[in-house]
Amino acid sequence: MRREFLAWTGVVAALLTIGSSLLATAVSPGFRWRENALSNLGVSSTEVGTTLTVVLFNGGLIAGGLVGLLFCWVLYSHAPTRPARFVAGLLAVTVGLMGLVGVFPQGTTLHVPVAAGFFLLITGTLWTDGVVWLRNGDRQWALISTIAGTANIATWIVWVAAGTPWGLAVPEIIGAVIFGAWVSLRSADLARKR
Repeated sequence: MRREFLAWTGVVAALLTIGSSLLATAVSPGFRWRENALSNLGVSSTEVGTTLTVVLFNGGLIAGGLVGLLFCWVLYSHAPTRPARFVAGLLAVTVGLMGLVGVFPQGTTLHVPVAAGFFLLITGTLWTDGVVWLRNGDRQWALISTIAGTANIATWIVWVAAGTPWGLAVPEIIGAVIFGAWVSLRSADLARKR
């Protein structure tokens, strides 16, 4: 029972992170999808951020990152091959960067490198996972991971190519939902196999 519960930590991490971010957008007095970045919610010195949005956004990222790291450990401990363990380690770095976005909010020196690293590593992690699944003969998971990784980077390419017509929050939330959906699917698959 404990192992099955631990396998679901990926779903918990995704729901916690995305849910708290969306809740922060809802309670913010000035947040606009067409104008803002999600990170605007993590500082109270803007017209978008309040004490509540700071707690929700930064706290949700940190808590989601910690629960996500637990899922990475579960994934690593059940990985059948060395390449699969490498993917679990790469996922831990990605999830760790996500949590650090909450530790280093907008305006701090490390915020941009940590946030950019997180969104870039989403694609890198998912593409690497796709290659590992393909090598293991599982075309379904190879396709899921490759499509998810491509959808994340394609979102950013389209956003830039269109002249950034929406706030940074739009590609950020799309990337977060793609990543959260993939983590949740992996989590559910792992729980099913326990």
